[in-house]
Amino acid sequence: MTDHHVNCLRPLFTDELLKLLQQGISVNLIAQDGQGRKRLLEDIQTARLKDTKIIVVDIKHHLNSYDDLIQTLWHQIDGTTQPPTTWEELIAEINNKYNHTIIVLYHFDDLLDNLSIDSKFNLNFFNQLDEISHNRHISLLCVTSQAHDQSMVCTEGLKRNYSWLDLEKKRLPKLSYDEIQFELKNRNLSLTAEELSQVTWIIHKHTLPYTLLNFLAAKIAHQEDTKLVFSDRIENWIKQFDASNRTEELPLFI
Repeated sequence: MTDHHVNCLRPLFTDELLKLLQQGISVNLIAQDGQGRKRLLEDIQTARLKDTKIIVVDIKHHLNSYDDLIQTLWHQIDGTTQPPTTWEELIAEINNKYNHTIIVLYHFDDLLDNLSIDSKFNLNFFNQLDEISHNRHISLLCVTSQAHDQSMVCTEGLKRNYSWLDLEKKRLPKLSYDEIQFELKNRNLSLTAEELSQVTWIIHKHTLPYTLLNFLAAKIAHQEDTKLVFSDRIENWIKQFDASNRTEELPLFI
């Protein structure tokens, strides 16, 4: 494990994923909401990788504008010059500028099974993405809630085919007890060893562990409901959390 990964939520998995990406392998990260997938991307962004540029974009914000997507990616590379107008030009510029680049497409599945995206997200665009997966200088990390090839590529208002991108599938592993406990300790919460263990187990068993971790950490940090004994406070907070997240309707994370 490298030094800059000591504060990662999932240090071993983060290292494993980064090694794949640095080898030029493109990856489909499969993870449901609530498991800490956005935190994983933050941990990747803070990794000081030698000779590697990391660019992250949330596809959700660019479904109606291909041009905005290009501009958003370009501004992370060069804030001064005019952005390229096509994906091909963008990739050519990236190839010229960096020894190795990781392009993270968060919420990539919002582009799939979607008949109402910008028409510029056409067959050529998806074929260009597929070409990147064979380019050893650029790696894609496409984040989806189910395997990308279980969803359809739609262009010009028509369903074309299941996603044909050549991506290695990696499922986000369930947060371990130790990873949760380490993260809670890093947040410097005023908890006894017994309370820390109690909170860790509750989070570990929950279907939305990372979302719950953030929720409980905020409650503890703000010292809410301190008149109640700790176990009652936790019980109340879990009820609040479950009511607002309707967790009983969500599938268990596998």
